[in-house]
Amino acid sequence: MNYYLIAGLFILEAVFTWLFIKAGWPESTKAGFVFKMFACAVFLANGFYAFRSTEIRYYSLAIFAGLVAGFIGDIFLTLDPFIKDKKSKVNMVVIIIGGICFLFGHIAYILAFVRTLISKGLFRIAFICAVWAGAFILFVIIKALIKVKFGKLTAPVFAYAAVIIFMLSCAVCLAVYGIEGKPLAKTALIAAPVLFIISDFSLVLKFFDKERFNTLPVRAINLGTYFLSQMLLGLSIRYVM
Repeated sequence: MNYYLIAGLFILEAVFTWLFIKAGWPESTKAGFVFKMFACAVFLANGFYAFRSTEIRYYSLAIFAGLVAGFIGDIFLTLDPFIKDKKSKVNMVVIIIGGICFLFGHIAYILAFVRTLISKGLFRIAFICAVWAGAFILFVIIKALIKVKFGKLTAPVFAYAAVIIFMLSCAVCLAVYGIEGKPLAKTALIAAPVLFIISDFSLVLKFFDKERFNTLPVRAINLGTYFLSQMLLGLSIRYVM
């Protein structure tokens, strides 16, 4: 592995992510779109480098497919500055397509973890359920402490939380039982879905309570954790065998 190249890609990702965070605040801009596309190109390049540097297997294919889906989704969900009428059918279609792409990305990541665990005989149901229960309870506690209400969308939000926490549980199981003698790799594999959850949760907070959470620091958390998560997921192709 070329550690200098990997380090360079992570530095580039941090730079473009920060430029996008600043350029897209308080409103979306065309410059922000450009910076985000560069940031997306970096995490895709990182994943492609890892993909080409290892033997092709289901995990690498699924993770890279998830990265591609995320890249496409990011394009559609960042077209806001180019669409003048925000209430038009075009804008709605663009958002829906972007959302579908992200859905496919999430499914690809979950399948990558689940199928790898099953193929290796490491799908420990009790362990996964325990991690899931602990993480879900923590989610409920944090929601109560923050005092944010989801209203009529409570059921869909909780259902989505349950699914993405399942992804985390599978990642933890794979890190604990599927990777030996690589503490940094274990940490990175667990950190990736944790960061994804933090990113999605901060986005939910912005959506349901703009007055408190539609701020630059929350935007930085939302985007910083998202791009770092994508980088770590791409890098995981290198050490999940």
